[in-house]
Formats: sequence, structure tokens, C-alpha cells
Amino acid sequence: MNLLEQAYQELYPERKESRDLILSYSGRFRGYNANIRMNWGSITINASKKWKVVSSDIQKGLYQELLVRLLKVRKNSINIDLYHNFIKSLSNVAPKTQTHPVLEQSFQRVNEQFFNGMLAQPNLKIGSGVNRLGTYEYATDTVMLSRILLENEELMDYVMYHELLHKKHQYSAKSGRQLHHGKKFRDAERMFPDAEKLELELNKLVRKHKRVGWFW
Repeated sequence: MNLLEQAYQELYPERKESRDLILSYSGRFRGYNANIRMNWGSITINASKKWKVVSSDIQKGLYQELLVRLLKVRKNSINIDLYHNFIKSLSNVAPKTQTHPVLEQSFQRVNEQFFNGMLAQPNLKIGSGVNRLGTYEYATDTVMLSRILLENEELMDYVMYHELLHKKHQYSAKSGRQLHHGKKFRDAERMFPDAEKLELELNKLVRKHKRVGWFW
């Protein structure tokens, strides 16, 4: 019995699954990512090779989390809690190997103004997307900002602030749902000067670059 089969049985002891439960590991995933898919004959989870050396209890939590999302049957388990605690803790030990001089200046400004200089610098990288202006990845402690923000320091700092709030407040999870923008997050987000105006400017910036891309 593989770990996915164990995870399924422990999460749904009342159910008999007729599909094959297939677990594989791959080196093509970044960090601790994984995915799940289902067809008429199988449920398959592909996970990063990094999971191979992680505790089986935590691994089962990952697989149960993916099963809950796929099957849309709300469930909680100790293993799922262990998985989320593990993911949240990774930022403390993730190697800091990526930076960018302009993003580093933005981080330092935002950290001093809003976090009293108390946040440790995460990995900082530039992305090429337009639809997604910024992301924070918990497992690798990485803030990614879109290249189009480099032309506007104020907008760059605003998006940097948003992503650093993710680093500070993290997320909550229950029954297959993750809440990344809770009340504390939203209250803190509104503390950035002229936040509503900057949201409008971000929308204009995105529309501008989409038009440029359309005619390229």
C-alpha cells in the first residue's frame, strides 16, 4: 500500500475507492509543489522529489489536502494540519539565493516604513507576466514582482507591501480551503497610503501593457 492509498483510507474510511491510487515523484516541480488528476480508472498524484525525504505523516497531509480539493468532500485531519504547519515553516529555512537590486531597494523601503525593519529579506525575483503583478511563495520564501512595475516606484512598493503581508500573516486552512486574505491582512493592506487610488493605477498599468502586447 503506497502513501496515497494510506492517506485516502485514513481520510475516507467509510468509502471504497474503485479507481487505482497512483503516486509518483518528479524532478520537474519547483519547491514542494504537487498536482492531482483523476480519470475514469485512476486518481494520480505527482509530487516534487523533495517530498521523498519528508515525514510520511506530513506527506499524507499533502495527499489528503489534494484529495479534499479534488473530491470536494470537506474533511480535516491531523495530517493536513501537519502539512500546512510544515509549508508555513519552510520560509524560515529556505536558502536565500535570489535578489534584484531594484526589488531589494523596494523591500528595504517597505520593510522600514511598515514593518519596523523586522522582516527578513526573502528571495526577490522579476517575473514577466502582466495578469499577475506579484506573488509570495511560502515554500521558497520568494517574492516575485512583474517587470512592468519597475517603471513606477510607488506601485512597485505597494505590490511589494501586499506580498510581504503574505509573508508576515501567512494563511489559514480548513477543509480543503485556504484563506490568504483574512481580516488582519485586509486591515493591514489598507494602511498603505492612497491604497484605493493605487489599485486603480495598477488596473490602468495592466490595461496599458495588454494593449502593447496585443499590437506587438
